[in-house]
Amino acid sequence: MNDTVRFVLSLSIVFAVLIGIVRFRKIDKSYYPFLYRIFLVLIVEITARIFFLSDEPRRFTIVTNTFSILDYCLFTWMFHNWRLFNGNRTVFISFLATGFAAWVYITLILQNILAPNFIFRVLYSAILIAFSVNTFNKVVVTDRRNIFHNPRFWICIGIIIFYTFFILVCLVNLNVVSSASKLFRSNLQFINVCSNILVNFLYAVAIVWIPRKQNFIRPF
Repeated sequence: MNDTVRFVLSLSIVFAVLIGIVRFRKIDKSYYPFLYRIFLVLIVEITARIFFLSDEPRRFTIVTNTFSILDYCLFTWMFHNWRLFNGNRTVFISFLATGFAAWVYITLILQNILAPNFIFRVLYSAILIAFSVNTFNKVVVTDRRNIFHNPRFWICIGIIIFYTFFILVCLVNLNVVSSASKLFRSNLQFINVCSNILVNFLYAVAIVWIPRKQNFIRPF
């Protein structure tokens, strides 16, 4: 699969973006970080493609490295809004600060901004998967409604699917899987692209089911 086809398929995020734009003013604000992340993905995909085709393809890596920390922060903010940390702002800030410190050390000190920060991507992907599994379990146990109407269910499933394959791709690029053949790498990239398409549609379904914001009436 060449880079052009991969880019076109990545634009499947447009469906989620369009639904998010239409519903933005009506939905529960706790989901705003998720929508910001969806909008950011589309911007990054287009920007990265432009840089990749330019005379300075290294800027492509700068965009993806920067996206990694923004991706982590937006998802962590979303889980905080969902009270994964029991509303404890200190725990939330600690996760953000630790993630940012790790990004700075790995991306700017251990290596440089022009080199893909695969180590950080593995670390934050594992954290997001842990957050998602925890939230998924809470949804399954506590939600008495139709679980397929719960946007958190779809979002968590999407995160688990995408970032699991994403970790494998990063590990292969880090040569942790030293025996990986060229065919294996090619098949893994293909699976990662397919998982990305699937997850983009799961996110679109999730946005459809995001509840409306609550309108509270002050008592006299």
